[in-house]
Amino acid sequence: MSVLKTVRLTKNYGVKRGVKDIDLDIEEREIFGFIGPNGAGKSTTIRMIMQLANPTAGEIYLFGRQVRGEMPELRRKIGFLPSEINLYKDMTGKRLLEFAARSYGLELKRTRAFEYAERLQYDMNQKVKTYSLGNRKKLGIVLSVLHNPKLLILDEPTSGLDPLVQHAFFDLLKELNEGGTTIFFSTHILSEVEKLCSRVAIIREGIMVRTEQVADLASHSRRNYAVRFAEQGNCIERFRLAELDPDVAFQDGVHHFATQLPIHETLRFLSQFEIADISIAKPSLEELFMEYYGKGVSAR
Repeated sequence: MSVLKTVRLTKNYGVKRGVKDIDLDIEEREIFGFIGPNGAGKSTTIRMIMQLANPTAGEIYLFGRQVRGEMPELRRKIGFLPSEINLYKDMTGKRLLEFAARSYGLELKRTRAFEYAERLQYDMNQKVKTYSLGNRKKLGIVLSVLHNPKLLILDEPTSGLDPLVQHAFFDLLKELNEGGTTIFFSTHILSEVEKLCSRVAIIREGIMVRTEQVADLASHSRRNYAVRFAEQGNCIERFRLAELDPDVAFQDGVHHFATQLPIHETLRFLSQFEIADISIAKPSLEELFMEYYGKGVSAR
């Protein structure tokens, strides 16, 4: 079942485009990555999903139901962590958590808030006005998962968190996911997607570039080869005469090139020469990301 779905979701700001034709379809129990640099349209998309901004066009479905106006019964199933958190500064974190728990019909002591705070190294007894960015983010995380949501929407959730707390946070997300929570994880940090997500949507300048299984992204991209031929010297001319015709660099006796051709086709070409050494590497997620953001990559 689709927990979150959007159909041609569009937001314009006057003559300026925010996002256009965003199609998402997130299945139950997925950890779904939404990735793009700052200003790509991630937060705009999330604000429309959370009914904090009205779409110019398009449809939003939550738990199989089309979102029309205020739907508080659906919002109770969702946990949300915005990229920027505005909180009552004269209250302690604990008081805010108690207030939030009551809004869900819960007693704070019967939730896992204290456990979550301990795992995130968060002191809830201090007033919010004394908090660093990291502590505000920790409070926001606990607030978003306090009621054990069915869908958790996170917008740049790790900003301000030190590496140890990030590790504890990722462990918490994996546990929630194993317990049945679907997670929509928006970020510009590639390594986070690689660690957590099963699928990812890439957004560029307000337009979806690709939606793909993280494990399959490399299959649509170029592999990196480093070849040392038994015959010493620069053999670039061999590539220029072949149909392979990649962009080849020669350095320290090694030919470096990248190609999108299947491995068996590339090796068939290379097998006509005597090879002393060869290495083949899949592109990193960062390399893939930069490739999808290249001017020659069209949205699909």
